[in-house]
This record gives sequence, C-alpha cells and structure tokens, in this order.
Amino acid sequence: MTPEEFQIQFQKGWSLRNDGRYEEAIALAQEHIVLAQEADDQASEALFVKLTAQVHTDQGAHRDALKNYKQLEHIYIGLEDKPNQMHALRHIGMLFQELGEHECAQKCLIQVVEAYGAQPPSALEIANTHRLYALALEGLDKMDEAKTYWQKAKTVYEQLWIPEGVDECDEHLA
Repeated sequence: MTPEEFQIQFQKGWSLRNDGRYEEAIALAQEHIVLAQEADDQASEALFVKLTAQVHTDQGAHRDALKNYKQLEHIYIGLEDKPNQMHALRHIGMLFQELGEHECAQKCLIQVVEAYGAQPPSALEIANTHRLYALALEGLDKMDEAKTYWQKAKTVYEQLWIPEGVDECDEHLA
C-alpha cells in the first residue's frame, strides 16, 4: 500500500471511531498495523497505533491505551519526530494521571514541559500539558508547585478564550 492508501484507510478507521464503532475501528487498525510493518512504513504504522490508542482511551481501557501510546512514542523516536513523540508522551502522562499513578505522570509530563520550553508547539498543547502536569503534582501533594503550572495554564487558556480551562484553573488556584 502507498502512504496515501494508508491515509485513506486511517480516515475510514477514524470515522468508525467517531461513530462509536470501536470494534470495527480496532480491527481495521490492527490489520493496517501489520500491513504497514510489512511495508516498513513507520509513519503509516503510527497512524493506526494512534487510532487504536484513541479507541482504547474512548472506551476507558486506560492500560491498553497506555501500551499503545508507549508503542507510538517509540515509533516517533525511531522516526526522529520530536513533536509527535512529545504529543504521545503527553498522552502517556495523562493516562498515568487517570490511573492514579501520579509519580509516573509527573516524570512523563516534566519531559514534555521541558521539551516544549525548547521547541514550543501550539499554545493549546502547552496549556493542556501544564494542566496535566499540575494535576500530577497535586496527586503527589506538591500543591505549591502545582499552583505555578495552574497559573501558566490559566494564562494560555485566557489568551485562547477557553473559559472552561480558565474556570478549572481558577478552581485549583482558589
């Protein structure tokens, strides 16, 4: 398959996911992960691993999603794609947070915070990362340090006109 054909199949899988047809989306993704591996096409493989991870996240299967996002991070390391690697690592941190593994979340998210300081992504990605890092710090009872990251997130959410983000930050800063 060509990269374009993989992209078309990925879009079909994403549509299945959006329609709540999770089993079909997973089946399509698993089939195309194998095809991409056989074609030695890591970029296309990453698409379907990401689809699988997102479906597992949607289903609340956080351990499965964590496994998928770790696999995705390793693919991006191999591709030397730092922005997507950091995006995957942010999801890993978020999933550790969801699982109550705050120390693991903090270790992942500090890497993302530091990488974003060196090579900034979108403002929303930064705000969301600061938010997740603050939650991880709170889970470790590091409230003073968490407030710093809540304030950073709030500043960006205000700039982006995202009132829900500002409200959540205010709740934690109060």
